[in-house]
Amino acid sequence: MECPPGRTYGQEDNDGFGSWERKVFKVAIRAQLENITALEAPGDDFQYCIKIKCTSCNEEADKWQYVSADEQVEMPGSRGVCNLLIKCKLCKKINSMDVLMQHKKLYNADDVPNLKEIIAFDCRGLAVTGFQFGEGWQCKGAESGTQFTILNLDEDWCDYDEKQNCTVGITELEYKIL
Repeated sequence: MECPPGRTYGQEDNDGFGSWERKVFKVAIRAQLENITALEAPGDDFQYCIKIKCTSCNEEADKWQYVSADEQVEMPGSRGVCNLLIKCKLCKKINSMDVLMQHKKLYNADDVPNLKEIIAFDCRGLAVTGFQFGEGWQCKGAESGTQFTILNLDEDWCDYDEKQNCTVGITELEYKIL
């Protein structure tokens, strides 16, 4: 993404468009996988649920925000687009974020019990402070390849793989913002 003409990253402004301080926040996860692999947030339209705060005034947003790579918003006063554009309620600065799909990764059985980066966000004037797994994830049976879709990972998930004739599950989910 290009900076608007006449602006540089980190430059202060008077138009309410944020300070253009840019930082990449990565989400790493860890989980116990039972007879499954390839846990992922599928597609460019996956809605990541994150908690954010303004880096200009440190005001944390009241609500969880949803952001996906396929949603594009035009940035005022710029020819650029972003995936999330939000105005801080306290300082009134307009801040933006992009989902960095080149950082998107699967969490596989071989990754257990380690933390692994699964997605990253390029933030301008924002910090990612929280992450919710939510709904829409998918995985597959480790031996059978059976697809399990539209998983709600707000809590532990379990099911039965009929091809493999065994229980499958995802437990002890945790995340870390890097």
